Amino acid sequence: MDVQGLGKQEAKSLKAKDAICRAAISCLVEFGYAETSITRVAERADLSKGALQHHFPTKEELIAAVVETLLARPLARAHTVRPEAGRTDTEIIAARLRSGWTDFVNTGSYRALLEILIAARTDAGLRNRIDLILQTWNRAHDAQTRESYEAESGNDDDVELLMVMHRALLRGLVIQDRYVSDPRYNTRVVERWISIVAPMLRPRRL
Repeated sequence: MDVQGLGKQEAKSLKAKDAICRAAISCLVEFGYAETSITRVAERADLSKGALQHHFPTKEELIAAVVETLLARPLARAHTVRPEAGRTDTEIIAARLRSGWTDFVNTGSYRALLEILIAARTDAGLRNRIDLILQTWNRAHDAQTRESYEAESGNDDDVELLMVMHRALLRGLVIQDRYVSDPRYNTRVVERWISIVAPMLRPRRL
């Protein structure tokens, strides 16, 4: 979180919001969405309930901020895929696809996001509050994808479709994890998928 150039009070407020969001993420991972209450998050952030609600008056407002925090990370990563000496295009693409799993999806933070997404299916208030955030992120992510990759087929639509399939597979594996006892199983699935999809993409030349 960059607070340079901000006034003292604004910087203090941003730091407090960041601490609250981190506490909420921790609660979502440990307790799930239903049991992540304003009171519980305030306790974990070492704040009074009133202090927390000064920044986030409702649970929906807090969760919306958490969603923005969680989604900002993958968008902030550099998406330009540059050729590298000694590595083929397929190897470069494979490394980027793999990092989506290891650095973003297969993490506690992503499980917190998944808790929110599942809750939003039946919680109309939550869904209405986060839908625009999710749709805006999706458009930005798709735009970055098109700027970063080309399809071997020559059809730019294939880039977006392949990456949607990639994200959907990784998202599903987080749930699939409950069905298997071997902790290495998901890694095997990811590597097999990457071996299929990576040759279909190449870095977009700058």
